[in-house]
Order: sequence, then C-alpha cells, then structure tokens
Amino acid sequence: MEEKLPAEGDRNNKGFESRVLLCCECGEEFVFTIEAQEYFAERGYTEDPRRCKACYTRYKKAQRNGKQEQEPVASPNTRSV
Repeated sequence: MEEKLPAEGDRNNKGFESRVLLCCECGEEFVFTIEAQEYFAERGYTEDPRRCKACYTRYKKAQRNGKQEQEPVASPNTRSV
C-alpha cells in the first residue's frame, strides 16, 4: 500500500491557517498566526484571543496593578435611554 504524504502546506502547521480577528477593545484587526494557534492548542485553550497584542498587554498590566478592566463596550442590542 502506498503511503500518503501530507500536502505541502500541512506538514508544519497541523492544519492551522493564519486568520484575521477583530480586537474587542480597540476594534482593530489582528492576525492570529499559525504559531500562536499552535501555542494556544498546546496549552489547551479552546477559544480564539479576543484582544490584539497591544490591548492584551494593557489589559494584563491593569489586572496586575489591581485596576478594573475598562468599561465594557455597550452591546449593539442595547440602547441608552
């Protein structure tokens, strides 16, 4: 029986592809790289990151300093009265 080799793109990335995500803090697009996806998978994380690198760093720094996270952005389904 002939051994089937993985496609060229599948050899090193375990089926991951870089993806563009939207930061929940600043609204900017950021790339969720293959390497970052592998890092997340190795640690058992099942959800994609919600923040870009800059916002994540700012968020973690605020947590370490005992400050509260920025006020959450209003959901599109809510209205101010």
